[in-house]
Amino acid sequence: MRYFFLIYALVIVFVISTFGFRGDKFKKPPIRIFPDMDEMDFVKGQKPSEFFSDGMGSREPVAGTVAMGHTVGVTAESELNGFANKETYLHTGNFNGTNYGKGFPEELELDRLENVTALVTRGQEVYGFKCAACHGASGNGEGTIKANGFVSAISNLRDSKLVEGNIYDVVVNGRGNMGQQGRDLPLYDRWAVVAYVKMLQASAKADYSNPKIKEIFDAGSK
Repeated sequence: MRYFFLIYALVIVFVISTFGFRGDKFKKPPIRIFPDMDEMDFVKGQKPSEFFSDGMGSREPVAGTVAMGHTVGVTAESELNGFANKETYLHTGNFNGTNYGKGFPEELELDRLENVTALVTRGQEVYGFKCAACHGASGNGEGTIKANGFVSAISNLRDSKLVEGNIYDVVVNGRGNMGQQGRDLPLYDRWAVVAYVKMLQASAKADYSNPKIKEIFDAGSK
């Protein structure tokens, strides 16, 4: 029995000296016989990964994904005020995933003047807090971001030749130095920005020497 307690004590000393007390700090990772999934393989955001064929660790969300906390609109109005998860022109700005569309979706009902006015008015608001800092209030690319030297070149939206569907895609998914904005903007606000950009382009080409055009401009600027 004496030898049993002696051996038992030696085993305890050996275990403590080998594995250490819980909570102690070591330079090397601890030895764990049963890790129980405490450490899982993962890839940090925006980091490359050889696991995927395209070499990118970040993955696109599954088609039809709905942002957490949001639901799919069941009516035309609720859909416009929600977030996109379909493959229609209203949601993507293109057809068949390849061809950008020209014009605005019929769901906006822009055949009614009050709807056009409301869309452009909302577009001016969203453009003001989402786009003007970079692209400038007039869309000429001379916003405060460039003026302060953060970015050397920003697109002049007034000279852009992109069709409506392509502008929508850029707003939603970003391009170049511009990040994605779709995660923050419901469908209606996305198309409102497109409408306002088109309005800026039209105003830049307007002949203000024409008294009728000048009258309309002066009336709208009040």
